[in-house]
This record gives sequence, structure tokens and C-alpha cells, in this order.
Amino acid sequence: MQKLFAELFFAVVMMLLVAPRTALAMPEIFPLDQVKSGMVGKAYTVVDGSGKIEQFDVKIIGLTDDGKGSRRMIMAETSGDVIRRTGGILQGMSGSPVYIDGKLVGALSATLKEMNPYTAFIRPIEDMLELWTLPDPKAQVNYFKIARATEEDAAEVSDVAQNEQPAEEEIVPVDAPETEEVAAVYLSGFDSCGADFLRKHLGWKNLQAASSTVERGIRLDATLEPGSALGVAIIYGDFSLGATGTVTAVDGKRILAFGHPFTHSGNVNYFMTDASVIASVSGAKGNGVKLAGIGHVIGRINQDRESGVAGILGTFPAVVPITVTIHDNSLDKEETFNATIAYNENLIPKLGASIAYTALSKMADSLAESTVDIDFNIKTNAIESGELSRKNMFYNASDVGQVAVIELMQALNLVCSNTKEESNIFSVDVNISFDTERRTASIVSVTPDKKRVKPGDTVNLTVELQPYRKPTETVILPYTVPLTARQGNLALEIHGGALVPVTQAMSTGVVTAADSAKSYEDKIRDFLKVGKNNQLVVDIGATGEIKTDKQLRKDIEQARRAQARLKREGKSIKKADSKVDTNYIIDNVMRTTLNVEKV
Repeated sequence: MQKLFAELFFAVVMMLLVAPRTALAMPEIFPLDQVKSGMVGKAYTVVDGSGKIEQFDVKIIGLTDDGKGSRRMIMAETSGDVIRRTGGILQGMSGSPVYIDGKLVGALSATLKEMNPYTAFIRPIEDMLELWTLPDPKAQVNYFKIARATEEDAAEVSDVAQNEQPAEEEIVPVDAPETEEVAAVYLSGFDSCGADFLRKHLGWKNLQAASSTVERGIRLDATLEPGSALGVAIIYGDFSLGATGTVTAVDGKRILAFGHPFTHSGNVNYFMTDASVIASVSGAKGNGVKLAGIGHVIGRINQDRESGVAGILGTFPAVVPITVTIHDNSLDKEETFNATIAYNENLIPKLGASIAYTALSKMADSLAESTVDIDFNIKTNAIESGELSRKNMFYNASDVGQVAVIELMQALNLVCSNTKEESNIFSVDVNISFDTERRTASIVSVTPDKKRVKPGDTVNLTVELQPYRKPTETVILPYTVPLTARQGNLALEIHGGALVPVTQAMSTGVVTAADSAKSYEDKIRDFLKVGKNNQLVVDIGATGEIKTDKQLRKDIEQARRAQARLKREGKSIKKADSKVDTNYIIDNVMRTTLNVEKV
């Protein structure tokens, strides 16, 4: 998304040269305590590709109230030519402003689920106005600080309105039936596998595929009016995830919309976009929808709560840019995908993994067996080096991408779980290459270059591998005998980095005090130390022995004697790395034994 960043930077510079447009002012409010059954009004929304805001009739039925802690809603019946054409209230109409006697009473919010598509529930505008009074601490994290660490900070605007208190209601309430919010949540750029992956990890079921020819980019001079189509996006670029609805109210640069939550995440950093309605499609049992697509980024959504969403035109959210490059080794084809994720620590790991998985799924175009090499780099201030990088290889008989992106999700989750402070993620770069073949190998034999050793000695293990349907290969794996190794037989286990050695398997299932007390930095280091699937790794075999304090003291003394011996013999005390990369995923364990002599 470097182009997106450049466009935004240019737009910020040009902002001072653009003549300000006349801003809309907040209309007069129709108080909730004056709403009576039988009153009639008008609602406004866009229902087709013309972009024209049209009106339809609304007749008040009564008030629903679920008691303490609940939000009151106005129940109404809709009618008119627009409603007849659409077949009732549609997904995407949420936020449509409703006026009585020319005064704003609220926003269309929900319908009767799978029942009458002409009955609507209206969110009182007094409840929505509270969104403009809420704290906005995330405004302190600005676009350039996250997206481009070297740019100067761009100012955020976060005006607030005067607090409006709802008056007491006099309408006799009616029982509240099960309702369904009428926002339309869309995916763009995701294939069916990517959409399923998102549904699985986000837990969102109402995701709909969308395609649109709406232009993308940045607009700082955008204007909205009540009834306009509006988009809220979490992902923007080659992949998009967001919802479309309707603007309820505009006051200068501030907007209110939807009349219900999008993700219900409180103070947020989401993209506010304009939106284009393609067409309206009526459905059985009131399941109609306005087909729409998000367009230009025009501002930032900063509140996402029960009563609706609120945002500010001309300001922008903190984002995480992600680039995924996929290479098909079989066909020698390559494609690069770019997107930005609105900065939300709870969603970044899942969304980042979903983007990488979808990019692979679209390029592979098959769920058949494949082997992939994945290499990712996360630039962040969460760790001292400024980068969190990882390479690994994965094989699966079907849909290897499901497992290949899990480590990316784990790494992003680690970065986002810093308990000391919120970490910045400046970029995520993912490179994936894949082969439509099985690249696994089994260990056939392990032969040490010497069987009799002393503590501190380095042994070269010749490992014979049998690749799947290929000739055997040999790999040399160095191993340093521990300085604390006792006299006698020393059992070694040679395995792939993904396999759990016996000594670890015996102790799993218990979280020790040491594990729970690990620092954030230690957790990062532990993640990077985990063996890779295509590595050969050496571990000491299980002995079943629990060492006493006396034995531990003996081990320390032995290590000192061994170090002194190595120094006298002019040998290196440095431990050899007991891991070596291969071209295959190792799928079994082989054991060998060394005879340790007395120091």
C-alpha cells in the first residue's frame, strides 16, 4: 500500500490549499418523550446505483423497552413507493435518518427477524448523540506514526458535542420481539476459502461477498449528508472487510451512522469510506439487502457502540500495512497483494493471517496436497531489534494454507499482547512459495563419527534421509555433548523441528510458575527458538530421572572440570548449533547412543 501512503501524504499537504466547503449543521431534534403512537414521519436512504437519496413513510407504533440496562427503541411501520420497490427494510438501510415534522427523531436500526420486513425499529437520536461525548484516546495514535515511522505526525481532530440527556418516555411500551440489525457486512477480494477462514477465526457468520467498481484512494474534501451511503472498513486494499449502512446525522466534520454497532468494540480506529449502492435485492422473510461497495477513505470511525458508529471526516486511523507475495514454483508465476488493516490489537492477528491465507488460496486455486515455504517479517517497536522474522516449511494433503499461516497469527498475537504498552507495527511482509507436491522425508539412519566422547566434545551425526519417492540423501548434523553429561550411555533423539521430543512430551500439560512469569521479551525469544518443520534437531532422550540438589551441584562441578580440560586441549568451548535446515519436512524420530567417558 505504498501508493496509498503516498496519496495520503500528498492529500495532507494539499489540504491547506483546498477551499473549505460549507459544513452541514446538526438538525433540530424531536425529543423522545414527545413521540406518540400514530405519528407519521419520513426516512431517507439510497436504494440504487443512481446515488439519489430517496424518502419513504414511517408511522410510529410504540416503544420497546427491555428494562434496566437496555436501550429503548421506537417501533414503526414503513410504507411508500421506495419500500414497495425494495420489498421492505433491507440490510444496508441501517442509520437511515427518520424525521417527524422535519425534526430528527432517530435512525433506522433493525427489523423483525424473519417476520414482517415492513416493521422497523428506530434508535432514538438522543442515544446516538452520546457517541460524540465519549473519550477518544486512540486519536493519540495517528496514521503516520503507525504506517510510516519516518514521517512527521499528522494531527487528529476529535471535536465533541455537548452531552444530550434523553428525556423520560411516556409511551406505553410493547413487548420486544427478536430483531435483526440491518447493516450489510461485506468482503471483497476474498475467495470462498478465505471467507470461510475469516468466519472461523472471527466468529462472524453474516459475511457476504461483494464486488464493486467503486474507485479507491483518499478523499479529504468529501462531504456527507443524512441518508448518504457510508462504509466502515477494517481491511482496505486488495482485500476489504467492512460494512455499509446509512448516515444518520452530520454536524460539521462529525458524523453519526448505522443506529447499531458494527463490531461493538468501543473506541476504535476504523476506516470511514464513502460507499456506492449497486442495487437493492429483496429476499424471503425480510432477508433483502442493498448491494454496495466501499469506496474512498474519507475519515476515521472512532466509536463503535450499541447505539451506532461515530466518526470524523478528514482524519485517518492508525493502520498496519501488509504485503503478501505468492510464488507458484510449478508454473513460475508470482503475484503480490497489498492491504492495510485498521489498528485493532484484537483483530490484527486473525486478519493478517486471513489475508495471507486468502492470497495463497487464490494463487494455488486448489485444495490438493502442497508444500509451502513461508517467510514473514514484522517490523515493530515491540522488540529491541525492531523486527520479528520467521521462516518455516509446511506440508498438508489438502489445503496446506490452513496450517501455514498459524505461525504468522501467533507472531502477530505476541506483538499485540505486550502488557507494558501498546506496540506499533510498521509493516508486515509475507513471502510464500508453494509446490503442488509432497516434500517430506523420513530419517533412515543416524551414524555418529565417534561413539566414545567426553563432555564438551562435538560429534558429527551423519543422518540418512529418505525423501518421498526420491533417492536417499545424507545430512551432517553437529552435536555438542553437554558439559554436565554423566559417564555412561547418552541417548539422543534426532527428529524434525515440529516433532515434540520425549523429554518435552513427558512434561506437557502443566504450566509452571516459571512459564507464567516469563517476560514479554522471553516469550518472543521462545517463539523464535522453536524448531522449524524442515530442520533436523537433536535432543537428549528421556531418562525418567529427577535430579536432587546434590546431583545438580555435582553437575556444576563436572561442567567446570570439562571447561578446564577443553581449554587445556585448545578446543572451542562454544556449543555447536544442534539444528540444521533441510529441503524436506522431517516426519519421524530416530535414536542413537553415545558412550560418555569420565572427565
